[in-house]
Amino acid sequence: MQAGFSGTTTVPTTVTAYRLGPLAMKPASTASRQHIRNTPGPQPSRGDSKRAGQNAAGKKPYRSFPLTPHRNGQFCKKIRGKIHYFGTVTDPEQALANYHRHCEGLHSGHVTSVPKKAAPITLRQLANEFLNAAATRRDAGRLTSRSFTDYHRVCGKVIGALGRDLPVAAVTRDHLVTLYQCLSEGVSPTTLDGRIGIVRSLFKFAYDEELIEQPLRLKALPRPEKRELRVDRARRGRRHFIASEIRAMLGATTAPMRAMILLGINCGLGNTDIAKLRKDAIDLDRRWLDYPRPKTGVSRRCPLWPETVEAIQLALQQQHRRRPVDAAVQHLLFVTRKGHPFVRSVEKVDDKGRPVVTEHDAIATSFKRLMAGQGIITPGLGFYGLRRSLETIGGETGHQVAVDHIMGHAPASGDMGAVYRQHVAESALRSVTDYVRVWLFGPEGAAADGR
Repeated sequence: MQAGFSGTTTVPTTVTAYRLGPLAMKPASTASRQHIRNTPGPQPSRGDSKRAGQNAAGKKPYRSFPLTPHRNGQFCKKIRGKIHYFGTVTDPEQALANYHRHCEGLHSGHVTSVPKKAAPITLRQLANEFLNAAATRRDAGRLTSRSFTDYHRVCGKVIGALGRDLPVAAVTRDHLVTLYQCLSEGVSPTTLDGRIGIVRSLFKFAYDEELIEQPLRLKALPRPEKRELRVDRARRGRRHFIASEIRAMLGATTAPMRAMILLGINCGLGNTDIAKLRKDAIDLDRRWLDYPRPKTGVSRRCPLWPETVEAIQLALQQQHRRRPVDAAVQHLLFVTRKGHPFVRSVEKVDDKGRPVVTEHDAIATSFKRLMAGQGIITPGLGFYGLRRSLETIGGETGHQVAVDHIMGHAPASGDMGAVYRQHVAESALRSVTDYVRVWLFGPEGAAADGR
């Protein structure tokens, strides 16, 4: 379906990207008018200049004016056997400027028609363009479904705050102040920072795609300061798990959730990572995971614990006993009982004909239920906390390069070490995962290793 905002009409079932042409030009300024008169081409004679500016509708402004008024109210000229129109007779200077802009191509035959002016693009049209481009990136695997859902939600807030028919070029500082108030209402600085980042990307997209002639000034949409973000993170409290909590959940659940939890703390996989994990990324015989992170595309390898391998094998056995799944997901390591990926986006049309994108995360839902059953009630703590736990505990080994490799972190732009580093030793990777395993199961539990 089209990923956009269509008002009250029914949305097509396929995503169709479209691109508007250049926007209508603004009236020429005094300087540009002087430039037009200085442009090479037929110029008024001394007698003609006395009559300049005295043009009546349907007449030339002066005798040597190169264009002819047409009965349809526009100036025209026959070039290479075809009549071309350049503007209304009420604005001869603009028509002349349009002629000079295209005359070389028309007379040479390289251009066969004068490009028509497009109406100023509205916020609704911009949102559709932006979301269609985002949908293309999502389908190509360059954008996560969750990010696309956030894009769609924020575009809806922009249209709700400013109106869908407002031209993008007409957005003023007052409009941005109103939008900022709408975006910041009832949310944390971290959430606001993400929303403003999407809005800035939206308006940058408009200028980069030549949908507007001038970039918008966005000083009225400031992102939260770093200090505000640090205070917000500190106020949230702990966002990682302690070992006893993870052990309690492992003892209270079965496959495939047990395998997912172990992949989260063993290899730092998040919800989307696990939902997109392919069977061929796991080598159960050698106990290794080789799986580029979907979000960043960064290559990563991680040794698997015996507990992780055993849980994955059990999950695969249970999955084989289920009904056959769709061919599109047969390559996935984990699928739901209905044969869907555990994390997916569903696009529908509401009763008003507007597209709605809903994010389904069965991992987060099941994991929250498991946490509640074990009495683990901490705001902001969810399945992603396992990934934070691996980063926190693994960093105690001092092998930060190995930790980053396991986590799939994208190196900083100025990190020359990452540019020259060709691989990370398996011994360093094992030192990190073994340390986290001892932290989780204790020295006695970790000693029972069949490697």
